Amino acid sequence: MSEIAVIRPDSWNLPLFLHVLGAMVAVGGLVLALTYLATAWRGDSARSFRAGYRALLYGAIPGYLVMRVAAQWILSKEGLDNLPSDPNWIGIGFGVADFGLLLLLIATITAGIGSRRALAGGGEATPRVVGVRVAVGLTSFLLVAYAVAIWAMTTKPA
Repeated sequence: MSEIAVIRPDSWNLPLFLHVLGAMVAVGGLVLALTYLATAWRGDSARSFRAGYRALLYGAIPGYLVMRVAAQWILSKEGLDNLPSDPNWIGIGFGVADFGLLLLLIATITAGIGSRRALAGGGEATPRVVGVRVAVGLTSFLLVAYAVAIWAMTTKPA
């Protein structure tokens, strides 16, 4: 029985580590934000709404930026940026990441505006505050999309 091991050069370790770390921070920020925003949607308080907004602003967005910059870095280190066409798993990852940034920014902006309105309205974050519904929907969609991207990165479908 022969086994073939693929060993990557040591110069790939840092960009790959930063890519995975950024992705973990981004997904963790989204999970935290969704938890707070769903609590705010139930009408708990504007503080939950504000905490969800901050989780998006200080967790998910910086994690996304580290993930995306490191993804481009590891792509060039591996020489995959010179291919005539991207493999499917790279296309899925970049598609989800690039479209995900737009949705992440919209979710963050609507959560920020909605949390300000909820705080100004007496501290109640009711479902009537549009920002809570939009932010919960977009954050939920992003988590599903990032799960698909994680699947693509780990299984590398043909």
